[in-house]
Amino acid sequence: MSRLSARVRAAVHDSSHSALKAPIRFAHRVVVQAQLAGVTAVDAVRYRRDAEPEWLADQLTICAKTFLRPATARRLVTSSRRVFSGRIVIADDSPDPMSSPDDHTVIVPLPFNSGVPTGRNAALARVETPYTLVTDDDAVFTKATDLAGVVGYLDANPDVDAVCARLIELPRWYAVGSDGALFAGAVTPLRAAGEVIDGLRVVLKGPQVYVGRTAALRTVPYDERIRMVEHRDFFSMASGRLVFVEDPGFVAFHARTPFNRTYTSYRNDVSADLRYVAVKWS
Repeated sequence: MSRLSARVRAAVHDSSHSALKAPIRFAHRVVVQAQLAGVTAVDAVRYRRDAEPEWLADQLTICAKTFLRPATARRLVTSSRRVFSGRIVIADDSPDPMSSPDDHTVIVPLPFNSGVPTGRNAALARVETPYTLVTDDDAVFTKATDLAGVVGYLDANPDVDAVCARLIELPRWYAVGSDGALFAGAVTPLRAAGEVIDGLRVVLKGPQVYVGRTAALRTVPYDERIRMVEHRDFFSMASGRLVFVEDPGFVAFHARTPFNRTYTSYRNDVSADLRYVAVKWS
């Protein structure tokens, strides 16, 4: 009887908790959608650049990893098409991988819950262009996302391997910080943080939206023994091997899905990752 009562209490608690979260979930969705609609419209007016140069699709590929968020990944593709008509590669380790949203998007199906590093490596392996835009599936691009300008910068600066975007977090509207600490065992960087190369500042760890030289990125593959917490690990491995700068004019937006319970349950299951990373960098 006591066990049954405990289950009933737990069920009531979960139900009440979901009921309390419902208005917050709705408000979050409305606010983020309004922000994205607003910034898309404003940027379309503010950034009246020439049409996408014909050469860009031959020089750049967009790579992303998705999991249990097909609508979010489709939003990424839709927003990318505002500034880019070329090839997009999406690695998907969902139980039922998404279908391709358009003729220029390739879906790479992976075993269930393979992890972000496995997906990033699999997508990067499909790239045939000299430059790659690495992004998360919950990034959103507008006319402020000047991909041609970034590729042009890399063409002119062979000492730089990748350019990080200025990533704006929604709905709280703040820029995701760069230069977060690397792991203590990271190799001394090739160029000091804060050094300026052709007008852009060197960073040791940037947001997870960046355009890099494909060949250079492949020299630092993501560690596939990690499933989720790959961000700091990647930049720590890249230290002493790759040079990153950040371009404040290369803007993208980060619109998470905090109320996707199934996705979040996997996203937050990182205890094994943290144990492995602690040993790796000790």
